[in-house]
Amino acid sequence: MNYIKLLLAIFFSAVLASCGGGETAMTSVSDIAESMPAQQDVAMDSFRMLQPRALIHVVSDFENSMNLYSDIGLNIVAGPEPLAYSALLDQAQTTNSGALGSVITYDIPGSEMDFQLIEFAGADGEAFEQRLYDPGVTRFSISLRDMATAFEIANRYDIIVDTTGGEPVFTQRPRNETQAVMMRDPDGFVFEFIQSGNPIVTDVPESSNIYNARSSLALEDRARSMEFYGDILGYDAAEPNQVADAVLLLEGTPEASATTGRNQPPGSTNVWFLWEFSDIERTKHSPAPEDPGASALSILVEGLPAMLAAIKAGGFDVVTESGEIVEYADRQIVLVRSPDGLLIELVEML
Repeated sequence: MNYIKLLLAIFFSAVLASCGGGETAMTSVSDIAESMPAQQDVAMDSFRMLQPRALIHVVSDFENSMNLYSDIGLNIVAGPEPLAYSALLDQAQTTNSGALGSVITYDIPGSEMDFQLIEFAGADGEAFEQRLYDPGVTRFSISLRDMATAFEIANRYDIIVDTTGGEPVFTQRPRNETQAVMMRDPDGFVFEFIQSGNPIVTDVPESSNIYNARSSLALEDRARSMEFYGDILGYDAAEPNQVADAVLLLEGTPEASATTGRNQPPGSTNVWFLWEFSDIERTKHSPAPEDPGASALSILVEGLPAMLAAIKAGGFDVVTESGEIVEYADRQIVLVRSPDGLLIELVEML
């Protein structure tokens, strides 16, 4: 993008030069050129995203959703245990000095990313309702071998089915028999079951109904969001497509319009989807870390100081109170916010 600006500046300077204004114009071009190499060097050479680390849901009570996710086939690999070395906890303690956190970590079969539930105590969080089309809302998309079994288990819990008709729908006929259903878990977080009509080859044992999962995100403005996810984090983005009517029924938004694009985060085995809805009322949320209903992505990076500098230069929000990196013995962390309101924890292991 910077190089485009430079080329445009050179073009206009040539036009001005032909009209007698060349000296002033070229001074401006020089200023632009001198300011850009350092930015480009930082972007290309000094930092990078390594891989997604965890999708995080901040809940009011573990009991609401813990058993649901265990029963559908996710395995708890740690916790409940005290939350430590967390940018979310650090920020929560700036406004609630006695705040403490607990965390449960689930392994996701076939994925390098974990799934975490975090519960805060001693913090005055403000709960809010998640709607899958609101900017900043994540959806936890779970790939299944047997939709009917998982959906029957989910319905034993206090879930809300958002898909039109209240049950799984076929989204890709006549190409294949893919079916999916969109729901909200007992804590109000958006989650999705997908049974693919053309499943990927995987080494996840057949005994596991879940063989993969990913996080998808709702955007406020795709162009601005890709300056963050693409230019800084390095997501490899395809051109977005218009969403078909069958998929809008899945979303429970038949009256809306939407575009979605396939994105490959660095280090991820999964393609993620970034959604942008229109023709429907949307509310952007910018929750505090302790707010029940808040989502966060924890991401492993390299060159965190340079990445943070690029985030600040891009005009993106730094949530960590000091605006600077917090250092621990084995890691550096900082909490930032995407243009859509999503909390992003950046972690560099030392």
